Amino acid sequence: MMNRKYLGLLTLCTGGALLTALLGHGVAAEVAAGAPSAAMLPKPTPGTPAMVSPLVSPLPATLTNAPASDARQRSAQARQSADNQARGVVRAVNEATLSSNMLGQIIKMPFSEGSAFKKGDLLVEFNCDRGQAELRAAQAGMQVEEKTVETNQELERFNSVGKFDVLISVSKMNKAKAEVEALQAQLKQCKVFAPFAGRVTERMTHLYESVSVSEPLLRIIDTTTLELDLIVPSKWLQWLKPGTAFTFQVDETGQTLSAVVDRLLPSVDPVSKTVKIIGRFAANRGGMATPGMSGTATFAKEGNGQ
Repeated sequence: MMNRKYLGLLTLCTGGALLTALLGHGVAAEVAAGAPSAAMLPKPTPGTPAMVSPLVSPLPATLTNAPASDARQRSAQARQSADNQARGVVRAVNEATLSSNMLGQIIKMPFSEGSAFKKGDLLVEFNCDRGQAELRAAQAGMQVEEKTVETNQELERFNSVGKFDVLISVSKMNKAKAEVEALQAQLKQCKVFAPFAGRVTERMTHLYESVSVSEPLLRIIDTTTLELDLIVPSKWLQWLKPGTAFTFQVDETGQTLSAVVDRLLPSVDPVSKTVKIIGRFAANRGGMATPGMSGTATFAKEGNGQ
């Protein structure tokens, strides 16, 4: 019975090492000492099933070594890619959230979300009827003070008025002028013009709504002038410098664009040992990407000394 038990186990084992792992050192020794050889095995009688041979051929070396070889090759390729590749994000150079500088009602907002505009286009206009009326009143008051100064200066020639009265009238005139200038500056805030060409990404208010001071109105972005934010290992600073060329493959579109390093940030993260660099696309290539897209930057092998 013992011999049949060991014989059945031997049919499942491919070698002495696997037999040792399954049965333990003691049992393996017992098998080695008491197991019958192939010549001593009884011959099968007619009508009984044939016994499986305990000798099992090992797998070919080419099959057992293939997975390890492929894994080493993939690992080497991954290390090689990691040595000259870095992840990056496309960012707009010009973007802004426009806010209200006054309390008023919106009467014009011609551009909706996604609309393109040019530099200097009117984006938002407020109702400033009251401000314009106050300006006209201030201008009329300034004219009165100017006439008063002219009259006092004429009377001073004939010693009909004192110098103090002349100085008081001049001060009042200057005050009236300052009030006019303040109202003119306030009226300039009734219209919001585009500081650069771009697109509207979000409208935070709507037409005919009344807004307060510093309330956000629009979020705009320039989609033509783009930059790349990259995080690279700090050891790259040994060879990386402004002007270094690289390619950037956009994940969303699959396109590969040419770019160069524009500037390096002057600080290194001591924990991750990384540094941030800013890249820019080659001429007339930035329009093929959109702010917020991500991708992989690949630097030339000869640039990093590989």
